[in-house]
Amino acid sequence: MRVAAILRPLDDVPVDFRADPDGTWDFEALAAAAGFEEAWGQISIGALMEPYLGFPEGAAVVLLSAPEESAIALVDCTARVEHRYQTSAAA
Repeated sequence: MRVAAILRPLDDVPVDFRADPDGTWDFEALAAAAGFEEAWGQISIGALMEPYLGFPEGAAVVLLSAPEESAIALVDCTARVEHRYQTSAAA
């Protein structure tokens, strides 16, 4: 998973915290990938609603809300699977 901490206001991030990120993930894995621990504050997870800073639509936005400050990380947990079809000619 590609991860980037960002230093931008949350209002600048096209995120929907009611939407689930694309791909295969679980809460603990995204929090760990972002480098956040639940003991530090409240962790919220949402999905990018459009591509942002090189991350695709559907990537996870992990927000840590702590008493003294907040932190945001983008995590690309989207599944990019290429399907290859083979055809064979009947002889």
